[in-house]
Amino acid sequence: MFKRLSIRRRLALHVVLTGFVMLALSFVFLLSQRASDEAERRIFEHELAPAKQLHGVERRLLSIHGHLQDVLLGIASPAGMPEMITREGALIRESWQTFLQAHRVSPTDPFEAGRIAEMEQALPGLWSFLERASTASRNQDAKELDRLLRFDWYSLRQTIFEPLQELAAAQDQHVEHARQNLADSRRRAELLVGSLLGLGMLLLSGFAIGLMRYMTRRVANIETALEQVAAGGEVKPVPYGRGEDEMSRIADAINRTVTRLRDKQVAISCLMQRQRTVLDAVAEGIYGIDETGRINFVNPAALAMLGYEEHEPLGQHSHTLMHHHHADGRPYALADCPVYASRRSGKVVTHVGDVFFRKDGSHFPVELTSAPLRAGDGQGGCVVVFHDISERLESDRLLRESIAQLEQTNARLSETQSQLLQAEKLAGLGQLAAGMAHEINNPIGFIQSDLNALETYVKDLFELILDFDMLVRQRGDSGLHEEFMQLQARSELDFIREDVTVLLSETREGVRRIARIVTDLKDFARLDATNATADADLQQALDNTVRVMHATLEEKAEVVRDYEPIPPVRCDLGQINQVFVNLLLNAAHAIRERGTITLRTRHVGDEVCIEIADDGRGMDAAERARMFDPFFTTKPVGEGTGLGLSVCYSIVRSHDGRFEVDSTPGVGTAVRVWLPVGA
Repeated sequence: MFKRLSIRRRLALHVVLTGFVMLALSFVFLLSQRASDEAERRIFEHELAPAKQLHGVERRLLSIHGHLQDVLLGIASPAGMPEMITREGALIRESWQTFLQAHRVSPTDPFEAGRIAEMEQALPGLWSFLERASTASRNQDAKELDRLLRFDWYSLRQTIFEPLQELAAAQDQHVEHARQNLADSRRRAELLVGSLLGLGMLLLSGFAIGLMRYMTRRVANIETALEQVAAGGEVKPVPYGRGEDEMSRIADAINRTVTRLRDKQVAISCLMQRQRTVLDAVAEGIYGIDETGRINFVNPAALAMLGYEEHEPLGQHSHTLMHHHHADGRPYALADCPVYASRRSGKVVTHVGDVFFRKDGSHFPVELTSAPLRAGDGQGGCVVVFHDISERLESDRLLRESIAQLEQTNARLSETQSQLLQAEKLAGLGQLAAGMAHEINNPIGFIQSDLNALETYVKDLFELILDFDMLVRQRGDSGLHEEFMQLQARSELDFIREDVTVLLSETREGVRRIARIVTDLKDFARLDATNATADADLQQALDNTVRVMHATLEEKAEVVRDYEPIPPVRCDLGQINQVFVNLLLNAAHAIRERGTITLRTRHVGDEVCIEIADDGRGMDAAERARMFDPFFTTKPVGEGTGLGLSVCYSIVRSHDGRFEVDSTPGVGTAVRVWLPVGA
């Protein structure tokens, strides 16, 4: 009956048998664990707990005796002793009652019953002793305490302690006996579980060995049939017994597979013929390599580009044959080869820029694509498609040269245009400053004249009020003088006298500042000069520029000056002012929230140095290298044209000057303009 079972049924039977054995083991283990837990609970409740109560009674009696001895000897104070005796006596009663309750639940023997009866008879004497000791302690009666400890305590030791100690010893024996029984029970449970486990493992091992032998025979039959299929010979039917449905299905599947393989062999032959025709007609070079990197086929286009006959590349290592060096003569490591990378990673790789070497030793640039034949494991071969890109590279080179020339021309045109735009801006700024100076100077003139007249009028009015006050005082009319003082108080004349002086002073300061701004605008735009060079004070020009840009700079930074005396410099001051404007604007824009802009001037040899430093975002090496390039900017799109520093560079170069730049990201930037004194 067992021999007629199928593979699935055999496996199912093995699973059921395994589950049954595991269930039996689990059941036995649970029963043994439950018995152990119950035994432990009995030991604790019926053995350990009573013994603990008896030892507690003995310990508290000894504690009371010790405290009484300390009081009698004068070591301890009798204060608080009655409360301690009362508290300990209550605990002794509670412990004894707990022991009796636990002892009634568990079996007793005559010996323990006799000792319990003796204790019950002696306990009234103990309670009387505790009461008398408490009274003597409260009254501080040393003689009574001495008598109690000499005579009564000795009697109690015979009637109380001896039965108590015997009961405690008996309880300890019960605990030890229960523990021994628990250990024996656990050993029996372990022996039973081990026996069942061994029996189950033996049964399962025997069944598994039989199942393995059965499966091994069936797998061997299938392997034999598959080897016959692979060899292309006649396939014998796979033997199987009655009821073995799997074997019958496997045999049918093998027979169907043989038929399909024969049909597909014919289709594969036709497909390979078509593939060969396609490879011969493709203009790109194509070759295939195996898992060792050796060439196993090459199409005619590849042979023509490499200069080999059809049989010459076959079996050769492709990297050593045609891909062994770079174009500049450096050896090409196999680990860097894209074809090798494709074989290793199992991914398609496209690469441009390498060269392939012909049979005659010459080389040509290629673009290649390597596709693995077996992806992922790094052991399969791959197919490489390549073509000569010499003409394309030459066209790209000519195109890049044309673009570079156009960019240079465009840059020069842009620079010229930006300079023209800046010149127009300066001219417009000069006209605007001239108009503003003309229009503002007139009202400033009559404001200053009116202020002088107003100050005289106010002075005369206050002197008139003082004269009137003195006149009232001289006449001695106290009523009139009192009314005059009330009028002064209501009109806050004293406050008005002080505030008018402050208002007039502030107004004069405002008019003076407006006049200075107009002068700075005029000096900044150089309205009274042409574009010809002249000696100029660059410190004054820098201060004028800062005052003109006060509104822009004030909200972003504090301007700190560190000036040293410098000689006048011959220059076009309008253009130099433009340089200062651009550098100050860049410094302000580099500061994110609020910072410091430091202005320094130095005289070194035949040159003067004007430095504008900020503690803003700073620049890295790439930005510093391109900061003077036209149209290069680090500002967001729409906030900068990238022409400001380029124009500054052109202006400084036209004055035979130079720039120095120190910048660190996150620290800040310092730009130094060096100009010759006799430029």
